Amino acid sequence: MQIDKELRHRIGLALNEATLLGVEFDKEKNLVACSFALVAMDKDGNVPKDNHFLFIFKPVGRFVTSLRNGHWDDKDATIDYFEPNDILTKIKSFNGQSIYGWDFVNCGDEDFNKWKDRLSFDYSTGETIGLANTIDLFQEGFERHIDIRIWFDDFEILTPKYEPVDLEEFLENGKRGWDAVYANNNKMGNFGIIPATTENEQKLKTVMNNLTGEQQPRSWWTKLKDKFKS
Repeated sequence: MQIDKELRHRIGLALNEATLLGVEFDKEKNLVACSFALVAMDKDGNVPKDNHFLFIFKPVGRFVTSLRNGHWDDKDATIDYFEPNDILTKIKSFNGQSIYGWDFVNCGDEDFNKWKDRLSFDYSTGETIGLANTIDLFQEGFERHIDIRIWFDDFEILTPKYEPVDLEEFLENGKRGWDAVYANNNKMGNFGIIPATTENEQKLKTVMNNLTGEQQPRSWWTKLKDKFKS
């Protein structure tokens, strides 16, 4: 499956501001699984009770990561070397940060070229399969940054109950969710995303002034990985 320009933009819209909950590598099955919590609204105008989804990228031709102990643009940051099987532990250490932007799939090598010579690991099958598409993900933390690139041929989307998700429905739900965000729909308040309006800017200032603590994001990946490996 070669992901064309239109599809990659639609996937990018659906993944924007998604919380990256986990990444796991299965060498035997030649796949990488990524779990996200996503902005979405269904065709009936309701926000799903469970907005978690599992992406399965397969077959994987190459899988690389760069975990650096410094800011993303710190060229002198030390590299944390580890094995691909340890990627889940590293991702969970960031406590579920959002990935922002609109360009994740087949986005070219401009950004990749900035960190490709500072890899924590570089897994490759050495074959020609699994190289049709790429997806780039990242996490940021206090004086830590991780970049991930996965080369793959195809992907599927599953619910937390491992039910297949129709791609078109998934993409439409994402678009409806973001349309609702920009329309200032109160149903989208739980996502913590506020469109840039004067009214909301003042609301954000009020919230920040009253903020006294931080709630850790809910993670379901530990239970998911046990089922995934079974």
